Amino acid sequence: MNRSASRIAVILGFCACLLGSASALAVAQSPAAPVRVASAELRQLLPTVSVAGQVQSHSSADLSASVEGNLAWVADVGTTLKRGQVVARLDTAQLSLQKAELGARVTRAEIALKQAQREFERLSAAGEAITRDQLDQQENIRDLARSDLEIAKATQQELEERLSRMEFRAPFDGVVVERDKRAGEYAAIGDVVARLAGKGGLEIHLFLPLRHVRAITPGGMVTVQIDGAEAHAPVKAIVAAGDARSQSFEVVLDAENMRPQPAVGALVHAELPLGIAQQLLAVPRDALIIRAEGMAVFRIRNQKAERIAVKPGVADGDWIAVDGSLAPGDSVVVRGGESLHDQDQVQIVAGPPA
Repeated sequence: MNRSASRIAVILGFCACLLGSASALAVAQSPAAPVRVASAELRQLLPTVSVAGQVQSHSSADLSASVEGNLAWVADVGTTLKRGQVVARLDTAQLSLQKAELGARVTRAEIALKQAQREFERLSAAGEAITRDQLDQQENIRDLARSDLEIAKATQQELEERLSRMEFRAPFDGVVVERDKRAGEYAAIGDVVARLAGKGGLEIHLFLPLRHVRAITPGGMVTVQIDGAEAHAPVKAIVAAGDARSQSFEVVLDAENMRPQPAVGALVHAELPLGIAQQLLAVPRDALIIRAEGMAVFRIRNQKAERIAVKPGVADGDWIAVDGSLAPGDSVVVRGGESLHDQDQVQIVAGPPA
């Protein structure tokens, strides 16, 4: 029995040795993971925020009716107008008749006043031939005739002013971008008849989260992406009052000198700087590995991946600042790090893509 037990122990020990040798051989023969690397650098990083916006014209107006009436004519969409040119016109046939009537009333009042004035002068020259009451009565008739003339002229001027508002004139050089009503339709007071957009004074209106209101300053340059092209525009104004529902505030960029010149209504993407640039240790964004235990990067030393826990900071484009046990010049994995573990063997195949 003792001899059999000894044989079994020897056999088991031999098998364990074989298994250990096989495992060691397998580890030794496991291929190194291919990775791409980049160097950690000290860089000037400027935090930015990316927002969408729209190009608008500084000179834009909704032309609405200040008097009511039927429209006789409205300029077509796309019509280019100079300042002061007519955009739309109301039918003035009825007011023209009233104008003729008031003109006749003014003429009649002028004749009545002349007659009353001559009669007053005649009675005044008669001396003792007339009584004082007769002279006072004629003076009153003359004064009433003068008042009637003033009332007729005021009514005539009121009609002239109303006639002047029967035409909608362009307040600036621009183009008709929308026609809300057409000829023959009735326009009540306050109804928008047409919309006019100016050709100059282009602006870009952006809406940013309210938490950045103190970080944006007038005059700062903003990078704008429009139709695949990149341009720059300065901050023209900041509307520091926030919207309670959206928790955002408005920033206006001066797009007058942008090249290429954007079209009114075009959508753009803008990168606004938040604060000032700082020199920080940074790595490419692709170097960050996010796992349950936290964020980390893999540093390469002696063909092995060393996991370094980091805390991300300011981001600027493709680079992000990190706080951890890294130094400038350290090689970090930017491709192939998703499946790596601490102390894994690696093979550097190339640098990061350009």
